[in-house]
Amino acid sequence: MNISKADQCRIRDYNLEQANIQRKREEDYRKVVEKRNFDQVVAERVARNIRLDADKGKNLDLEC
Repeated sequence: MNISKADQCRIRDYNLEQANIQRKREEDYRKVVEKRNFDQVVAERVARNIRLDADKGKNLDLEC
């Protein structure tokens, strides 16, 4: 079966477009994952800071 040059170009263009769409989809997903990880790190730091602030004054050095 012979495929004309025009059809070959259309197939090539379609494949390139699909590859670009897949690359964009993967990049968008990576950004979502990075944002979620960053938000989790921030939340952990905030929780740690709140816990440390709550401990202030409870651990007194009585020997001073």
